[in-house]
Amino acid sequence: MSLSRTVPLALAASLFAVAPLQSAPADLKTLREQLALATEDKDTLSRIELLRRIVAVDPADAASHRLLVELWLEIKDYDLAEATLNAWPDAPPDLAALTRAAVLRYRDEDVPGAVRVLQDYLAKSPKDLAAHEALVDALLATKDYAAQLAALDAYIAVQRDVTNLIRRANTKLALDDFTGAIADARAAEALDSEADIVKRNVPSFERLEIALNSLPPLDATLEKSPRDLTALMQRAWWLRYGSLNARSLADANAALEAHPGSVAALVARERARWLLDQVESTASRRDTLVGVTRSHALESIESIAAADLALQKNPRDEVALRQRARGLNGAEQYLLAQRDADAALALDEKDADAALELLYATSLLGQDITPIFRRIEIIAPPKPKVALANAYLADLYFRQSNLPLALDYANRSLALAETEYVLRIKAAALQRLGRSDEAAAATKRANALHR
Repeated sequence: MSLSRTVPLALAASLFAVAPLQSAPADLKTLREQLALATEDKDTLSRIELLRRIVAVDPADAASHRLLVELWLEIKDYDLAEATLNAWPDAPPDLAALTRAAVLRYRDEDVPGAVRVLQDYLAKSPKDLAAHEALVDALLATKDYAAQLAALDAYIAVQRDVTNLIRRANTKLALDDFTGAIADARAAEALDSEADIVKRNVPSFERLEIALNSLPPLDATLEKSPRDLTALMQRAWWLRYGSLNARSLADANAALEAHPGSVAALVARERARWLLDQVESTASRRDTLVGVTRSHALESIESIAAADLALQKNPRDEVALRQRARGLNGAEQYLLAQRDADAALALDEKDADAALELLYATSLLGQDITPIFRRIEIIAPPKPKVALANAYLADLYFRQSNLPLALDYANRSLALAETEYVLRIKAAALQRLGRSDEAAAATKRANALHR
């Protein structure tokens, strides 16, 4: 509030403290003028003080009484909101219900009590949107999905809006009414496709629909063969894609029970547990190498599961170990990929493909890959594989901001095999080194290869 307004307000306050009763009309006029100024300045505390004085002088001023209660609630002073309401015998039923519900919920932490107050009021005034909103909001803080659904049905019957359609979609999802959830999400999108809540939520319901459409053939396979690792992993992946994480975890656990050594099942289980907030901190998870925060493509988990099955038959299957390392790298499970690539190289120290998988995993973990690169040079694989090894080094050094080395290894890779991936690394390194013309040339060549 400006100085020119604050001073008169302070003076007025001091005068009113001792003003005689016969001056009430003049006092009220000045108080209301000051209230208008405080409202314009968005000075909540001054507004509250002025309103207290106004209702003290004019107890019949319902609008000021109401606003005073609402401002106490706004600043979360529930004791004074309740006291002001109790001192006002003519308080309207809607304000009384909303205030008592807020006091019960926020001050007394009695959500069931707040719900009862609002339900009792809505039984008499079923079209009061503010009460519907308060009831829905209170119930959303609970796990009583059936009550949530009933409250949302009643709200939407009075006013159909995107926020409550999305809320109801999520409640139906919690109740496993997938068809109803998707229908509500679609209705919200049809009502206002540009609303932020629609943009944030509708994609997850679209993924759910895709996932549900992918399940029937897998359900049929698992009905006949409940231990089928590939089908269990595929279904777990689709369930997770559709955010049905509890069901995904159930499939991962079933897969681990049927195939205790399955790395695919372990990755699926830990990922689902993390999404369900059932995984401890990294520091307390030294018993597993799984990167729980990393998602993965269906193809990667299928490849890992296929290798699992081969390794169940022969734990020393070098090809399967290499295949699983490749799948794990694709799933961004670099520690597990390192382990399998090391095991494959222990069986055949000249396995260039296993060495490349080891190089890739080690580089993505930010570890020293120089010894692995030298090992690849000794193996002397075909030029494309040496080019790939150099590409990994270029990528690693670029991410470490060692631009001269990144450029050096990018050029070595490109001398053996020209790829869009390495050209873009080269272009980025050149740009950061201030060599814009050369960067533009590398980008132009990368774009040509992309076509």
